Amino acid sequence: MKKPAWDVVVVGTGPGGCMVGKVCAKAGLDTLLVEKKILPRDKVCTGMVMGALAKNLIKENFGEIPKDVLIEQGHYTGITLHVGPNDRAEINTDIPVGWRKNLDYWMCRKAIEAGAQIKDGVRVESIRQHAGGYEVVLKEGKETVKIDAKFLIGADGALSVVRKSMYSAMKVHYRPAYRECYGVQLSIERDRFHWFFPFATPSPRFDINYKEDFLLIEGGSIRQMRDRVRQILQGHGFPPDAQPLWRDGCVLPLLRDDFIHGSFLPARDNVILVGDAAGLLLPFTHEGIGSALKSGLLAAESVVETFVSGKDRADIRYLKRLEGMKLFLKDLAQMLREMDDVAKKGAGALRDAMAEFIEKTIYEVL
Repeated sequence: MKKPAWDVVVVGTGPGGCMVGKVCAKAGLDTLLVEKKILPRDKVCTGMVMGALAKNLIKENFGEIPKDVLIEQGHYTGITLHVGPNDRAEINTDIPVGWRKNLDYWMCRKAIEAGAQIKDGVRVESIRQHAGGYEVVLKEGKETVKIDAKFLIGADGALSVVRKSMYSAMKVHYRPAYRECYGVQLSIERDRFHWFFPFATPSPRFDINYKEDFLLIEGGSIRQMRDRVRQILQGHGFPPDAQPLWRDGCVLPLLRDDFIHGSFLPARDNVILVGDAAGLLLPFTHEGIGSALKSGLLAAESVVETFVSGKDRADIRYLKRLEGMKLFLKDLAQMLREMDDVAKKGAGALRDAMAEFIEKTIYEVL
């Protein structure tokens, strides 16, 4: 039996994967999205559509986010920074927010409406390059399915199988991110995203936010400084004996510096990595929806142009298009390095530097 052949196979159905799927399908390419979990699937994430980049790309390519995709209150009114014991800064901006399960699934449905097909509950077993493209071996329960793809997109997150296949010898380092959910009510503003920097340094830090009646505490260091987190939150009414309803977490790939300095290229031949798989998570804020959408759009445009022209390779086009994002990440990385020196000047100076950094992240449209 002949293997099913696709113009584009996208691994992963987050924002970046859905962007690729929608744009490529709309352009007339036979497009398949592959997802290892059954949809809709959850993801550890604040679910904030934080910046202008993400907001604009969603509106232009998917439309207005429906109310039922967002949490009950719909939007946060901004971000509050709590630096040390007393310093506080307010960044006022409209932030749509939802559970990622709902946000991503809405974008998946938009990709389907554009003509893409989706196979969920399947795992990528292996990827092999051949003369006409790539053979992708999928595992669905006990069944193994082989498909062919002219173009392959890795939108499969921090632990990307596509990236591991491309760079099997590369050692990737990761940073943990944890989340705890409580059913408690605090005196703190529920319509804002709160960032706490207990020691008036850029790290360690943690954040809290409300999604409906759930209080979420997030951060890579919340386990190590558990007593300090509870002490701070008890000042806002957190019960001393409160126990989480659930705990979960994820990892963040530390690939940004490798990408900036050119030792890691998130594309090879007609295989392209987007979003977290490409290490494009923004530093400090760890905002990833905007960079996933942008890189997904650039990948789709590169694939469509290559497919139509029959010339060059999609990776060459993609890496050229990605130069603007590389420069933006380089600027942010430099600002982050300078923040440690700023912290030595006191909590007020650090507060102002962090507010400037976050505003740059929010308002940059690339």
